[in-house]
Amino acid sequence: MGAAPADGHPARRRTGSAIRRFRAAEDGLAAAELALILPVLLTIMLGGIQLVAYINAVRKVELVVQSISQMISQTSPPDASTSVATVNAADLHFSYDAALVLFPYLMDDAKRQGKSWWQDITINYASIQFTQVATTCSDGSDLSACYVANVVWTSTGTTQPASGAAFRPCGVPQVPAANNAAPTRSALPRSVYGPASLIVVDVVFTFTPTFGTQILQPIRIARSAYVQPRYASLVNYDTTNNDGIATRCPGF
Repeated sequence: MGAAPADGHPARRRTGSAIRRFRAAEDGLAAAELALILPVLLTIMLGGIQLVAYINAVRKVELVVQSISQMISQTSPPDASTSVATVNAADLHFSYDAALVLFPYLMDDAKRQGKSWWQDITINYASIQFTQVATTCSDGSDLSACYVANVVWTSTGTTQPASGAAFRPCGVPQVPAANNAAPTRSALPRSVYGPASLIVVDVVFTFTPTFGTQILQPIRIARSAYVQPRYASLVNYDTTNNDGIATRCPGF
C-alpha cells in the first residue's frame, strides 16, 4: 500500500487554495450586498427618526394649545360685583413662555435655524363673545344661524407666521365652518356657537426635518382650542401697562 499524502502534497494545497478562494468570493459578495443595502437601511432608519420626531412635535403642539387655553380660561373675576374676568400683558407673556417648558424641542430647533425660540412657534389668543341675532334655529345642534361671533380682544403682538398674520381680526365677525375644517383666523367650528363666550388659542409650528431637507419638505402643524371661561361669563383684556402683545377691539 502507498503512503498517505503528506500535508504539503499538491492535492491538499489545491484543495486549500480553492477553499480560500471560495471564502474570499463570499466575503466580496457580502461586501457588495452591504454596499447595496446600507443606503436603504440608513434611509429607513433616518426616516423613522424623523417620523418619531414629527409625531412628538404634533403631540407637543396639542399639549401647548390645550394647556395655554386652560390657563387663560380659568381666570376669575376680581370680585362678586362682576362676572367678567380680565387678563393683561403679563398673563399672556407668562402663558406664552410656558410653551418652552411644555415643548423644549423649540430651543434646539430655533438654534438650528438661527433664531430665538419664541420666533419658532406662533401662539395667538382671542376672546370671542356670541351675540344672539335670532330666537329660533332649525337645527338645535347647530346654533351658528342664531348667534354672531365677535372678537373681543386678540393677540396682535405675538410672532406671526412668514405667510402672514394669523391672529383673529377685530371688527370682522367670525364665520361658522365645518367642525372638521382646518383652523383659520376667520372661522369657528359650528358646534361652538351658543349663548356663551370663548377663549380661542391658535398654535402654528413648522416642523423642519433634521435630515434629508432636500427631499423632505417642512410640515405645518396647526392646532386650535376653543374653551369656555370656567369662572366668568367673559374674559376681557386689561390694557393697563399693555406692551402691544394684544389689542382690545373697539366696543369692548
